[in-house]
Amino acid sequence: MATSATAGRPKGVRGWWFRYWDTVRQRDVSVATVDERDTSVSFAELVWAHYQRQEEVYAGAIDGGPWEAEYRRRLTRFKQEYGEIRKDYWCRYQASAVALTAKRLPPRTRTLWRHDEILRLHSVTDWRTAAVPEITISLHRWQTLAIKASEILRHATEHIVLEQIFEGITRLLATVDHEPAETRATAKANAAATLKLNAMLAQNEEQFRQAENYYTRAGENSARIVYFRGMLNGAGLCGILIAAVAFVLWAAGDWRDSSRTLLACVALGATGAIVSVMTRMASANGFNVDFEVGRKSVRRLGSLRPWIGATLALAIYLALKSNLLEFGAVKKPGIYFYATIAFLAGFSERRAKVLLDGVGGGIASGGKEPASTPAVSDVAGAAPKP
Repeated sequence: MATSATAGRPKGVRGWWFRYWDTVRQRDVSVATVDERDTSVSFAELVWAHYQRQEEVYAGAIDGGPWEAEYRRRLTRFKQEYGEIRKDYWCRYQASAVALTAKRLPPRTRTLWRHDEILRLHSVTDWRTAAVPEITISLHRWQTLAIKASEILRHATEHIVLEQIFEGITRLLATVDHEPAETRATAKANAAATLKLNAMLAQNEEQFRQAENYYTRAGENSARIVYFRGMLNGAGLCGILIAAVAFVLWAAGDWRDSSRTLLACVALGATGAIVSVMTRMASANGFNVDFEVGRKSVRRLGSLRPWIGATLALAIYLALKSNLLEFGAVKKPGIYFYATIAFLAGFSERRAKVLLDGVGGGIASGGKEPASTPAVSDVAGAAPKP
């Protein structure tokens, strides 16, 4: 019986807190585990069992031979790990196959209104296509696209792309899934087979481009949604921080006009950043993001966007209050003036950069305003471009 090296600790895998505490104390604790037999089944093992069972059936085993029970056992274990098999194709003359599985995820608090599932494409094709390298290369391209679709897409778009990939792989396997021909083949037969293979590969290339284009469009649209959700998360955290600072200032009795103006500028800067991104999303090529970096990375980038707008708005506000930027046409700037400038700073990073470059140039030139510093009409009158 396996026992733990430390008394009073549970056997097996230790919790994260115990592992963290042992790391802090620089203590090496080894936990013995029971050496159990691995009962998991890979798709390659399932395909081989299916092929052997198939051979028994074609040999006349009506009630099923020894591979029938083994195949059923492996199929049960495979379904337990990967879910139900939605679609499958098994080669007749060699142990090769492709299958599409779907595993239902347990309900979670944020997904009570929908049922999430994990779709996965399984393929074992090298046994059948080892002698046809052109088919092998095409199959590997489809399999790579399936990996990308499973990692990037969700819901309906993932279903559609994986269905297209399944059909593409099935067509390639069906092309080479035939009874082995005689070793002696005429030159005319070889030429006809080559022409048929080239025609099929040309058709497969066109179908692959269509599937890849759909995946690209779906990935870009999905990245926009994920980015927008990240912006809402970042805006929510920014709003909580602004509300907390306002409450602290109000409780301390320091709720003055300057405090309200500063917080209003920060809020309008974050709002301007969100409106800027939404405006660019509405245009055809105004918003571009590399969706293949992953959903988490895109969401984190989106959550930073309101904070960038708020930071730029705060910098512009401080520059205006410290007279580093001067606007001669505005005699008594109030909260609406600062809020407008803050919104434009968050809306357009380019405009904010122009203003901040003017501040840097003014400091470097000994306080003299450079000729390139924009006036009020340049900032508020022209429509800024994000």
